[in-house]
Amino acid sequence: MEQMLAAVYKGNGVLDVEEVNKPHITHPNDVIIKVGAASICGSDLHILSVPPGQHADDGVVLGHEYYGYVDSIGSEVTDFKIGDCVVMDNIKKCGTCEYCRSGKDNLCTNAVIYGQNIDGGFAQYCKVPSSQLYSMPTSVPSSLAAQTEPLACVLNGIKKINPTPEQNILIFGVGPIGLTFIRVLKLYGVRHVGVCELSEVRRKKALECGADIAINPSKEGVRKAIENAWGGMCDTIIDAVGAGAVTEQALDLLNCGGTLLVFGQDANAISRIQPASITRNELVIRGTYCAHNTFCDSIKMLSDPRLELERIISHKLELKDIKEGIELLRTQKASRVIIYPNGFID
Repeated sequence: MEQMLAAVYKGNGVLDVEEVNKPHITHPNDVIIKVGAASICGSDLHILSVPPGQHADDGVVLGHEYYGYVDSIGSEVTDFKIGDCVVMDNIKKCGTCEYCRSGKDNLCTNAVIYGQNIDGGFAQYCKVPSSQLYSMPTSVPSSLAAQTEPLACVLNGIKKINPTPEQNILIFGVGPIGLTFIRVLKLYGVRHVGVCELSEVRRKKALECGADIAINPSKEGVRKAIENAWGGMCDTIIDAVGAGAVTEQALDLLNCGGTLLVFGQDANAISRIQPASITRNELVIRGTYCAHNTFCDSIKMLSDPRLELERIISHKLELKDIKEGIELLRTQKASRVIIYPNGFID
């Protein structure tokens, strides 16, 4: 059987790049994709933590943020042809549970996830059903096309906070997701976007991407820094980390009626908060999970030159060097890392 290179999760924080069997058509609705580019997600780092902050099955090929070209198709595939550029929804829903039937399929209780339960995109080729695919304009560069899924997730969160230009919005954590939020908020015309981040490298990148203030919480009081910059507190805070301490701190930085949007996921994190502060100040705490009817919006936005999502990219690596990319992200020396399984495209 034909072989290919893939990054395989072995459990207990171990990821090996090795030769595996190239996938082949087994169902009439299957599509084999030649992966053009894939990006490393914070979820991948959580999976590779010990103990893991998110689950993945041992032996699975990681990677859920990617795009590619149709290499072959099953006999019943009619929406795509060989050579088409495509991106994929990485969550395969059951379609029959209560949430799927009530329009909340991103919360499907029986979902399986590509790159966690099914082989994903850190490989030269991958297999997905045609129902998971979206067409991607070839005019979108590969490094941006690979960010379709995380941008779709960010847009799901944006829908929940409805940002307006006059708001003060603070983002905790400016890894790939935090930086994406900056670019989208700026596209929405939000004037005051700040970040709270320990890494000097990431604070600098946040300012380059359009943040107005970048606070180092280890060296200055966050509340005082916000008051000095904006003359008041935050209307919205976005937790792009998922660390328990962020929730505790964020509630003290919100204006009455303000909203905390929790995006980051870490199953090991725990928070201690005062419920009375939520009641007294009529605060709103909202979670946002994955993409929800936002893939088409994401694809359209990637074609908008004003988004300038290329600003957040710090490294482009071949698949054989993926461990280097993971370590760069883990040590906060990188922002967005793009992986090229079949060689550099752009």
